[in-house]
Amino acid sequence: MKSNISFKTVAVLIGAVAWITATQARAETPSALSDEFKSGSLKLEYSVFGKGYTGADDLKRMYEEKKWEELVNSVVSKRFVINTYYFYLGAAAEGLGYPVAAYKYFELAAKTPEKCADYQTWTDTCVGFKFPNDAVTRMAGLSGAMGEEQNWLPGEGPRVFDLVGLVPTPIEDLLKPKPERSTVRDKFETDDEYKARVDKIKKGFLAVAPLNAKSNYNCQTSYDHAAGEYKISACLALVGGVPLREKHSELSPIRLSNAITSRDIRRDESEDYFYAGSYVWNQTIKVSRDEAKTLENELIVGIYSDDFLVTRKCRYCESTRKNDAFLKGSMTDTWMVIVRPTKVQRIVVYRAADSRVLYSFTPKS
Repeated sequence: MKSNISFKTVAVLIGAVAWITATQARAETPSALSDEFKSGSLKLEYSVFGKGYTGADDLKRMYEEKKWEELVNSVVSKRFVINTYYFYLGAAAEGLGYPVAAYKYFELAAKTPEKCADYQTWTDTCVGFKFPNDAVTRMAGLSGAMGEEQNWLPGEGPRVFDLVGLVPTPIEDLLKPKPERSTVRDKFETDDEYKARVDKIKKGFLAVAPLNAKSNYNCQTSYDHAAGEYKISACLALVGGVPLREKHSELSPIRLSNAITSRDIRRDESEDYFYAGSYVWNQTIKVSRDEAKTLENELIVGIYSDDFLVTRKCRYCESTRKNDAFLKGSMTDTWMVIVRPTKVQRIVVYRAADSRVLYSFTPKS
């Protein structure tokens, strides 16, 4: 049976698809100097006409040659989402003089779940970059554009309470019910008691957690022996790349039974607290080697916010598999806790030994 589709029809269809693709590309590709790009609100989107990973070498060449407008337009025309592309937008924004926008794009590069892959045989979509580290490092260099930074030497900064005016709340305590946060007046409260409690709520909360700077997964640290300087950078825990706090505890055992016997089951619980933030601590502290060693074990980070939204999700819970737990004699539940500030007022890093602040960052309002 002969096909009713002629070569002319096929040619027309191919031409139509090409025209639609070109038209869509022009419509979706903003100028590198558009308000959307300059404000940092430009978002990459997927399209059925997207070009994916193709042209990685050309994009890297534009990046190295600092052809920023051409780079932005080329990235957007890909109609594909990947952290390398957001990194390019950040570099272009920084090169064109829009540091706040650059910070936002580098943050997206650090957090975008669609990671570049350097193991593909036909192309290296990472083109030499490492994520999220490279993006976080660039964010650190732009922190000043996002707000006011202050640095102190150990023992010379203000005490955290004097600076913030709040008593620190351990980050794990944010999960506990807080009836005193309610603005509803209790019938037994006096006028003065109610006013004092509401005023306290309005001040917000200072959530704190130990900062494990010894782990390269948390922060990049080094000691310059010649200069006598302890250097901290790229703290992934403050952008949600790694847990800010890891808590492990043994719960009361439970007794399980089968048709024949019963036994006590050991219960363990693990909670990983992730801070949903976008701030990078970057500081050089002039101290001796021994002082730096001590300091590295005493760092506390505090997030001062109006309030916090806290969600707790089970990553792997053996308590739902009681048959397996009965056979093993134990069960372990692993939880992921996301701590999201409603409005950050200040970020502080201080020393646990004397509560004196080393670093303070106040975001621009």
